Amino acid sequence: MRILVAGSLPPPAHGHRAALLDEVAQLRTGGHEVEVLSLDPLAAAHRYMTAPGLPAALEVALAGARFDSVVVQLEPGLPVRIGARRPERAVALLALAVALRRLDEVTIRWDRPDDLPGGPGGRPGRALWATARRIDLGPAVDADELAALLPDGRERLRVVRPGAATPIVEPDVNWGDGTGITAAQVNEVVRRRAAATRQSLVQVMGRSEGSVQPVVRVDQWEWLPAPGLGVPDLGQLVSNGSRRPADGRSMRQVAALALASAERHSATRPAARMARWALSEVRAATRSR
Repeated sequence: MRILVAGSLPPPAHGHRAALLDEVAQLRTGGHEVEVLSLDPLAAAHRYMTAPGLPAALEVALAGARFDSVVVQLEPGLPVRIGARRPERAVALLALAVALRRLDEVTIRWDRPDDLPGGPGGRPGRALWATARRIDLGPAVDADELAALLPDGRERLRVVRPGAATPIVEPDVNWGDGTGITAAQVNEVVRRRAAATRQSLVQVMGRSEGSVQPVVRVDQWEWLPAPGLGVPDLGQLVSNGSRRPADGRSMRQVAALALASAERHSATRPAARMARWALSEVRAATRSR
């Protein structure tokens, strides 16, 4: 099956990110084609959402329509924005519930209580739980509280173990004279160094409302830190494995530089992120044909 996973993978490698990485690995091992849509620009993903809260719920709805199954990891900003008041929380939950109700097979993952502000109850919360064929809970979540809200009790609930991902350490490589070094080994070092660099940014970047705000996205950081899970880098996604004319490449480079420049300024950042999201939707729709 083609499965959309909406949520944040490592780095950093802790909390629901590690558990979701284990889920993606299991799906890949089962032979499924997995695409990752993330809210956090520092996380590894195929594509990124433009904003938390209601926009994130709408993007999951648009992207999920092209997949056989959808896995949604509840986390700060997906779908409830950090600091959202009760009306905004209700609208975001209902929007995601309406979106997921249109899909055939939905799994909702809830790793920690803080990942869903306001708790599991209320009419919007009940509407969201009703859309899931399976609900995966972390050990810290009160399964009894959620089961009391569901008409079928615990039938759809499954408690999952915390993820086993560990912090990524940049490798200390001694190539020697280079004899016998393969392209795969070089590629692995590049992946791990890029992942370690991205993980280190979490400790030095400023935080706003509990989320990391990146200064600018760097293409080399799009690599997934766990090799073999099938998430390509941004350049590979843009080219989609095919060769383009030189003019096409130069136009893409100009567009990428323009978007990166626009994202540096607060006045143009929202429009740039919306343009980036629109382009990713067009590419995804083209690939699915």
